Amino acid sequence: MTILIPQPSFSALVLKIPYVNKHFSFLKLSSDSLSKPLQGCSIMSSHFFTLPLEVLRRRNCFLASKSCKKTLSKTSTTFDLVHAHFLENGFIAASLKFIYNTPFVVTVHGGDVYDVPFRDSWHNNLARYILSEADQVITVSRFNVNKLAELGVSSKKIHVIPNGYDENSFKPFSSFVARKTIGLPINKKILLSVGNLVDVKGHFFLIDAMALVSKVRKDVLLIILGSGVLREKLQKRIKLLDLNQRVLLVESRSHAEIPIWMNACDIFVLPSLGEGFPTVIPEAMACGKPIVGTTVGGVPEALSNPDVGILVKPGHSVALADAILNAIQTRWQTEIILNYAKKYSWDNVVKEILNVYGSLPSG
Repeated sequence: MTILIPQPSFSALVLKIPYVNKHFSFLKLSSDSLSKPLQGCSIMSSHFFTLPLEVLRRRNCFLASKSCKKTLSKTSTTFDLVHAHFLENGFIAASLKFIYNTPFVVTVHGGDVYDVPFRDSWHNNLARYILSEADQVITVSRFNVNKLAELGVSSKKIHVIPNGYDENSFKPFSSFVARKTIGLPINKKILLSVGNLVDVKGHFFLIDAMALVSKVRKDVLLIILGSGVLREKLQKRIKLLDLNQRVLLVESRSHAEIPIWMNACDIFVLPSLGEGFPTVIPEAMACGKPIVGTTVGGVPEALSNPDVGILVKPGHSVALADAILNAIQTRWQTEIILNYAKKYSWDNVVKEILNVYGSLPSG
């Protein structure tokens, strides 16, 4: 497998700006991950120059495609198919399909199918073109299927394959050991939420819910793990509600560290206002943790069994607080959660993806 990663050159310059390092550390984590070797894979980077301006954002897919074609032309790399993740990268794959006469698969994840294509006619036309050129379309939830139908995709080439987890990394181990490792209190009920600090993740509603939870229980600690533009505003909200001892904002950690934080918690909380199929849900379940999530995107599909979690409407702090209190009081059966999570293991997900590859026409 060859992994081709289009990278805007501007991003490398931005990461050197102190303000960005402070407030957008997740970008650095993403950048650092590119240098980590993957067994059986070669990684190629293709650079193109751009700026964070709307007029250039609409050109990014063309600039990235041109850069990728140029990079490949300088190598002897051969391939039997192209698999793109997210619609914007699908434009690159559609271009490569014609040059190299190879079939093309695209996986659409979340906002790239239920939000972006419906913003205006330009994005809609681009999405329709990419999806029409794809030989097969994978999406991570049944929620997205209706949106794909609105974009003219035949049901015959749509495959629902959820995001999965690495069973070698995400597995249960002692909560006591996990808490000692990262310095968390042993005598608290710990809630964990992992995600970028952006509006769609619903962290303000979670903090407000925590204020209500704290009135009922004094032994609950909420940890929000992530980085983003809302950090200072969220910290101010925490201070305003006098929750400094009950809510901790923790900077993003490498993906390799996330299993430790998940095993340290009692309940995993996802207060999102919009999602595709968040990988953190099967990852948390693979650590044996029950979930409190919202009825958005593919989350209800992931939590269809009431023995693994509780669902609430998005944007409702009172309902979220009630669900958290209920989850804390419930005697969850870890084995049931672990068995339920198995269907999302990489081993099972890979088998489904290989079946899609097997249905492709030969190049």
